[in-house]
Amino acid sequence: MPAGLILVVILLAFCVAGLLNADSTLRKSNAKGDGWRNEIAKTVAAVTDTFQINFFRNTIDDALGKNQGTKIDVEELLRQQAEAESAAAAEAAQKVPELVAPTPAEPMKIWVGGDSITQTFGTSFQRITQSTGIFTPTLDFHVSTGLARPDYYNWPEHLVKDVLPTNPSILVIMFGANDGQNMVDASGKALQRYSEPWMIEYRRRVAATMDLLKAPENNRITIWCGPPPMGPGTKTHGMDQLNYIYWSEAQTRPWIQYFDTWPFFSDTNYVFAANLPNADGVVRGMRQKDNVHLSTVGGDRLSWAVIDRIGKLVDLSAGNVTPPPSQAPPASVVERTEVPPNMPGAE
Repeated sequence: MPAGLILVVILLAFCVAGLLNADSTLRKSNAKGDGWRNEIAKTVAAVTDTFQINFFRNTIDDALGKNQGTKIDVEELLRQQAEAESAAAAEAAQKVPELVAPTPAEPMKIWVGGDSITQTFGTSFQRITQSTGIFTPTLDFHVSTGLARPDYYNWPEHLVKDVLPTNPSILVIMFGANDGQNMVDASGKALQRYSEPWMIEYRRRVAATMDLLKAPENNRITIWCGPPPMGPGTKTHGMDQLNYIYWSEAQTRPWIQYFDTWPFFSDTNYVFAANLPNADGVVRGMRQKDNVHLSTVGGDRLSWAVIDRIGKLVDLSAGNVTPPPSQAPPASVVERTEVPPNMPGAE
């Protein structure tokens, strides 16, 4: 055979071998981190994949047991795993957290906090939950606070830094009574209370606070209590509008369970009522003289109503959760299925 023809055959053999081993060459090149050689290897591998030139080599490798996995590298596997975990976490976040049933031997940590209305309510709630034998309660109220004035008291920061690290399984929270005032947004612009920009900014703060309360493992529930209706002549206005924000934002966050206090402190027309009958039929005073804060009777009434709501989410059968009729609301008083943004006669 002429020498020139031999040289051509050798070159063709090298080319065919290069094409058949393109994938292996690319893997070695990637491992070494070669620059221009790596680019050539990528190009050759792309050609062989496009025209299925490596079909015969792969078939032989399969027969010999050399292909024991895919061509996905470790980084790609980690990325896919992270995506799968994120997808699983996102799916879990769309479900109401499932909490382990508390028992006297292993009581559940429950935290209650908020503004000054929570002072009386929280005191009742702490006492009553303690009496059930299955809760370890913590009360944390701060007078004249809310979400409107983080410069005065920063609730989101307090929750993240001081409350959540204690790992309560359930949070019971109430804001609103002090938030009907002008605010300053992040740019320093003053916002007139209940104006459209004010409502947008307040909704943003509520949504952000709710998101902060989500547990990564989806193992915490927050009962977000809307403030009750305020009596005539008070300076506390717009609770119905704030309740609409709380309720509507909670609809897309299963870890936030909005509790509608309004029906428990109003008449059958949802108008403020200072005196109401409990389950025993006796009419009692539910509010203090200012028609804003709850009385001890009102705090007990709300506490049993919230515990009943928690019992629909968590198995509380191991505890003493049957309320005395003199403290609990009548069975006919229930939360509304929808919370409107404006209530007739609301302060």
